[in-house]
Amino acid sequence: MLHILAFRYIFDILGVLAGALVAFQMWREKDMFHTEGSLCCPMASVIVPAKGRDVQFRKNVESLMKQDYPNYELIYVVDEEDEAYRELRSMGITPVLTWYKCSGCSGKVRALLSGIASSKGDVLVFADSDTEYPPNWLRSLIRPLDRYMASTLFSWPKPVRLSFRNLMRAGFWTLGFESQFTGGRFLWGGSMAFRRELFDQRTMEELSREWCDDCTMTRIVKSRNGAIAFVGEATPANVYDEENLLRWSSRQVITIWLHSSRGARAFIVIGWFFLILLAGSLVTGAWLGATPFILWWFKNWARSRRLGTWAVWGILMSVPAIFYGLFLLILNRKRREVEWRGVKYTLPTGRKP
Repeated sequence: MLHILAFRYIFDILGVLAGALVAFQMWREKDMFHTEGSLCCPMASVIVPAKGRDVQFRKNVESLMKQDYPNYELIYVVDEEDEAYRELRSMGITPVLTWYKCSGCSGKVRALLSGIASSKGDVLVFADSDTEYPPNWLRSLIRPLDRYMASTLFSWPKPVRLSFRNLMRAGFWTLGFESQFTGGRFLWGGSMAFRRELFDQRTMEELSREWCDDCTMTRIVKSRNGAIAFVGEATPANVYDEENLLRWSSRQVITIWLHSSRGARAFIVIGWFFLILLAGSLVTGAWLGATPFILWWFKNWARSRRLGTWAVWGILMSVPAIFYGLFLLILNRKRREVEWRGVKYTLPTGRKP
């Protein structure tokens, strides 16, 4: 009995200490959600690769057509035989056909390069076809470029129906915020903006050899000593109905292992600690051991509080996703093959961003 009591105190103390660290992270985040900037309003080219017809495709397209930015062009890049081509034409949009020649690049990178070469803007903005954007998204994303080399923001998961796969993906998606606020700022491919001069011949050649667009651009910006602004407002909704959770989430963590192995190892340590804390607290009845998990939920509520009630699933599933992420990182430690939009890739050893 004394041994159980001793362990209960230990797990209570560990829970309080871990909760204090989560609270400290929340305190640090409060200033990062308000990136200053005043750039307005250079000609912007919004480039969107599209393959297939995503869930609520037309609504996503319309959200980009209705931005409250006065001076931009919307460039969708598709293959002519793709169903997205016909859908876009029916909406009055003439897509750019994928034509850029590159060796070893992914289909998405090839589409982005085609869009860049066909664009006219002084600012280049990359977006995703499976995402719905609020009207102030473009203005908010471009504004910090008077002080930063690049800007980005992260979307929030919005499943179209409730299922185990969709709920687990919702929680897993929220983990993308963690590295933004722990010293590892990176670009997210569904919302990133740059001044055009960054895309010189050297950048175009480097990007044309790569599989991952946002990983590569993160590395390029940091190699030129550039800073990345994280924009906390105008959060888009990543809209989905997941059919193969393991395949989708494995692709995410394999990319992390290749481009940020230090971050992957750090998360494994955190994941094991949380797993031991949860198990030990349940066995010994150390209720203070729940402190960091409660604060974890609160942290994700703070991140999504400006969104609608649909954001609740990402909040609730953010804690189970910690353990799912731990499982995936261990499972995919040595894997180098992924499937993306129906195409299989064998990935080279990544370079650190």
